Amino acid sequence: MSNRESTENGSNNLNEYPSNICSSFIASDRSSERKLISTTSTSLLIATDGSQQSERSDTSEADAQSVLGRNEQSLMQNDLNKEKEENNEYELNAIHPSLTEFFQNSRIDAFGFIRSPNNVNREAAVDLETLRKREKKWLHMLTNWSYFMDNKYEKVRERCRKGIPPSLRGRAWKHLCGAVFHMEFSVNKHVFEEVSSQPGDPRWVEDIKKDLNRQFPEHVMFSRAGPYGKGGKSDLFELLKAYTVLHPEEGYCQGQAPVAAVLLMHMPLRDAFYCFVQICHKYLPGYYSAGLEAIQIDGDILFQVLKDKSRFSYRHLKKHRVEPVLYMVEWFMCIFCRTLPWPTVLRVWDMFFCEGVKVLFKIAVVLFRYGLRTNEQLREFNDFHSIVTRLKNLPEEIMTEDFLIQKVTDLDLDDVELERIHFRIMKTRQLRLKPN
Repeated sequence: MSNRESTENGSNNLNEYPSNICSSFIASDRSSERKLISTTSTSLLIATDGSQQSERSDTSEADAQSVLGRNEQSLMQNDLNKEKEENNEYELNAIHPSLTEFFQNSRIDAFGFIRSPNNVNREAAVDLETLRKREKKWLHMLTNWSYFMDNKYEKVRERCRKGIPPSLRGRAWKHLCGAVFHMEFSVNKHVFEEVSSQPGDPRWVEDIKKDLNRQFPEHVMFSRAGPYGKGGKSDLFELLKAYTVLHPEEGYCQGQAPVAAVLLMHMPLRDAFYCFVQICHKYLPGYYSAGLEAIQIDGDILFQVLKDKSRFSYRHLKKHRVEPVLYMVEWFMCIFCRTLPWPTVLRVWDMFFCEGVKVLFKIAVVLFRYGLRTNEQLREFNDFHSIVTRLKNLPEEIMTEDFLIQKVTDLDLDDVELERIHFRIMKTRQLRLKPN
């Protein structure tokens, strides 16, 4: 089903918002029956009683644990607990002398990152006249959003692939993911005020606090030494805490923090919350739930896609038993924001909000195609640990926005193909879990 069709079919499917806010906003597409493509601006967050969450069988949990229990477990845990400190309760405004010196000799790039003069993120050069034309086109499109989504979705997709103008990126993301509908028109428009006013479960609150100082510390919004660091971290805490109040049964997952932080770089807290809920419910349902079942399912799907699109990479990974979950956690769960250069990250997110999770599969295929492809590369990275290291340190030239976005756009991978693979994998998993 295309994005446009999903919008049309879902526009009249509004459920009443239940009085118990802790059980609302639960998406109908749980991990056992995931939809691989995103819907668009008017698709709804369907509230259910959460019964599907409890349908995970003990066998499925055991299967998930068996995957994580192999020698890859420690590497995956390192991804989720990167640079974890024993004591994270230090003063937010405490500035080490070396940091002070660094800030005195640094500059802030166009994205808000504090860099040395020789290490500044730069977007692909776009002349001012072209940028202004794009802004006018996007303003016209945003003003007439329903018309474009219903009648000219291909034009929306084309413009997202070219890159959303920085001045309108946050506003466009809100329209693309459907957050605007829920913020302004849905029965869910007061949810943020309701959940943010509650203190939250102390267990999740403490986990969130421990992670705040690890989210983009080099960005002015979250830096200890920057002028806005405390406010940015406060918003990040409030967003993540509000989501745990909304979904106490899921709580908090470390992979959520960087995603929430990226949103806060582009929009106010309330707007970011609704976009975050859309990501968790509609784009990546089940990704942040216990057991990592959805990640494992999509990892199996990616493995099959690689078999068709990058056979050399597929054979190499299979030969050395490199489980998909090892790179899926960092790549898909964080929507590549910890992997790619920042200008490329933003271009990826532009496409992701428009086309859905399919974009993540295509990016992964391109990275494998050009990161583990040649005979020389396959000989150099010829064991489990060297392959995992390679995937964490891919060559810069294949991650630039010009190269990667063009290759992703050229890659032929449609929604029907993904749905077909997804169906086969789910059927296989069900047969494997079926009692004899």
